[in-house]
Amino acid sequence: MLISFDGFRADYIDWYNTPNFDQLKLDGVKSEGLKPVFPTKTFPNHYSIATGMYIENHGLIGNNFFDQKLGELYTLKDRDIVEDERFYGGEPIWATAEKQGVKTASYFWVGSEANAGGAQPSIWKKYNEKRPFEARVDSVIKWFKMPSPIRPKLVLLYFHEPDKTGHHYGPKSGKTRNMVEKIDDLLGSIIKKTKSLDIYNQLNIIILSDHGMTETNKKKMIPLNKYINTKKIKVEGSGPYALLYSNDENELNKAFDNLKEVKHINIYKKNEIPKDWHFNDHYRIKDLLVLADEGWTLLENDHNVSAYFSKGNHGYDNKLKSMNAIFFAKGPYFKKNYNAPIINNIDIYPLIAHILNIIPNNKIDGKLENVQHILVK
Repeated sequence: MLISFDGFRADYIDWYNTPNFDQLKLDGVKSEGLKPVFPTKTFPNHYSIATGMYIENHGLIGNNFFDQKLGELYTLKDRDIVEDERFYGGEPIWATAEKQGVKTASYFWVGSEANAGGAQPSIWKKYNEKRPFEARVDSVIKWFKMPSPIRPKLVLLYFHEPDKTGHHYGPKSGKTRNMVEKIDDLLGSIIKKTKSLDIYNQLNIIILSDHGMTETNKKKMIPLNKYINTKKIKVEGSGPYALLYSNDENELNKAFDNLKEVKHINIYKKNEIPKDWHFNDHYRIKDLLVLADEGWTLLENDHNVSAYFSKGNHGYDNKLKSMNAIFFAKGPYFKKNYNAPIINNIDIYPLIAHILNIIPNNKIDGKLENVQHILVK
C-alpha cells in the first residue's frame, strides 16, 4: 500500500503534533526525508516515484508544459490530455506488475488514468478532489478484502493535502498546523482500518509525499517582462522556476545576458543545467531555465502582481531542506524503529518491485541497493 500526502514537508513531523506518524516511526522505518527530483512539483515527482526515473527520462517535465512535437499543451486540468498516454514515458510500477500478472489498483495516482507504460491498474479512478478522504480509504480497504484471485497486490492512494493548505496559508501557519494534524488523524484511521484486514500481517505500507513547501510573499516577486521581450520569447511556468523558448536565437541570448544580472535568480542554458538535476536531456525541456532563490517568485509580467496570493510554494532546488518530503514504511519487509538517512524518491519503484517479487523495468534510474538497509528481507 503506497500512500502519498501531497506537499507534506519532512519537518512538519517536528513542528506539529503527529502522534500517529510518531507511532509509525516506532513500528517501522522513518527516513530523515525523501529527496524529490527537480523540479519539485507534484506531477513530475509522483510520476518519478511511480516509474523510478528522473524527469528527463520519463518526460513529464511539469504540471503544465507545451510539447513541441505533439503541438499540444499538457495541463492537469484537461481530462483528455491527462488520459493521453503519449505524454507519459517510462513504465509505472503498476504497468510492470500488471504485465507480470500482478493485479494493482490506484486511487488518483498521477499517470494511472492513461495507458502509461502499456498497462493501466486493474482498478483506477478518475481524479475528483471533492471525494472525501475517508471514502477513499474505505474503497481501498474494500479492495484489500477482495478474494485473493482478484485482490490487488499493490494499491496506490493519493491525498491533495496538506499541499493545498500550505499554498494558501504558508507552511508555518496555524491553518497548515491544523491540516497536518488532521492528516495525522487520517493516518491513524487508515492504520486502524488496515488492522481489520485478514491480510494485515502480510501488508507493507509506505507513506510518503512528493515534495516539501516553503514560505513565499508578495515582496519577493520578479516579473520577467522587465528583463525579456515576452512578445518574442515564450514563458512556460511561473513561481519558483520558468522555462523560456523562442525561435529567435538573438532574443534568447539577450534574455540570458539580461537575466544573468538579476538578483535572486539563476539562469541556465539547456545544455548547462546542472547534471545532478537530471533535467536537460529531453526535447520538452526548453532553451533556458530560470530558477528563483528559495522563497522568491517568478511572474511572466507585472500587470497583476497583487493577485498572486500564494503564501507557500515548491518547485525550487531539490537540495533545499524545505523541499524534502516524508518517507515512512512498516510491514513484514521493513525494520522496526529504524531511522534512515535521506532516500531518493526514484528508489521507491525498485523497492516495491522487490516486495511484489516482480522484475523491474531495466530502464529505471532507481536502485534497490540504495534502500536495502531499511529492509529485513
